[in-house]
Amino acid sequence: MPKPAVIQLTPKQHDTSKPVPHKPQRFLSLRDVLDRLTISRSLLYELIKDPVRPFPAPVHLGRRSVWVEGEVEGYMREVVEAERAAPPSS
Repeated sequence: MPKPAVIQLTPKQHDTSKPVPHKPQRFLSLRDVLDRLTISRSLLYELIKDPVRPFPAPVHLGRRSVWVEGEVEGYMREVVEAERAAPPSS
């Protein structure tokens, strides 16, 4: 019987723009997204068009627009990390 091959695995860097793989994915409605971010609808659509740090675009299911929960959470993590890494303003 041949010996099984040993494969070396290298640790991957976490990409916050992608959903967490072990967590089940859900779709969020516009209301869900606005509630999570505590922002207005107009500001949400401005953030989607932001050239520097765009908010994830919605996925269209028929006539509905929904957002992938993991993408929304990834965006929120990126914003928090960027704000905490920035030097304090005076």
